Amino acid sequence: MERSERTKLYIMKTSKSVVLAWLFILGMDVCRANLGETEAQCIAKYGSESDIQTDLGYRQVGDKAGSFSVKTARGSFDIRVIFLNGLSCHESISNADASHGLTEDQMKAILDSQSAGFKWRKRKTVYHTDRSDETAGTENWLRSDGATANFFMSGKAASGELSGEVELSTKEYTVAQHFYDKENGAN
Repeated sequence: MERSERTKLYIMKTSKSVVLAWLFILGMDVCRANLGETEAQCIAKYGSESDIQTDLGYRQVGDKAGSFSVKTARGSFDIRVIFLNGLSCHESISNADASHGLTEDQMKAILDSQSAGFKWRKRKTVYHTDRSDETAGTENWLRSDGATANFFMSGKAASGELSGEVELSTKEYTVAQHFYDKENGAN
């Protein structure tokens, strides 16, 4: 095979991979967290809220919380949104089927779709494997504007099949929650 033919073949394969990656990310777009959006924007994007709480209780920062159930071509997702000063400040995204977690690829697609023009940097990763080879872990991410993301995963690490849920928080939420925890004696 000539060099130009190999180059064309490589470009075609690479282009196909890039297109598939973008389609995956766009498919996840409907369930991505939209930190900083108003409640009305979240309702317009996700549909009606359920489980609305205006009293978040002890040890929780925020003015209001609501849950959304979102169905996409890739599956159904549950999104729990906490609002602080009228804006989405903390979002938890999980698979609607509690017996299946989000894949690590799905969590990364959500993270990518939530970049808001900033860069995410992987920080600390902590895994623990017990005697039955079950692994639990957390990957922490920091966005250059101070927003954070945490992947909570479990499964069999040896098989590479870890799944879980993702939480995203604005810097303001993280600072307020840390201050609140410190004032109330929590770690």
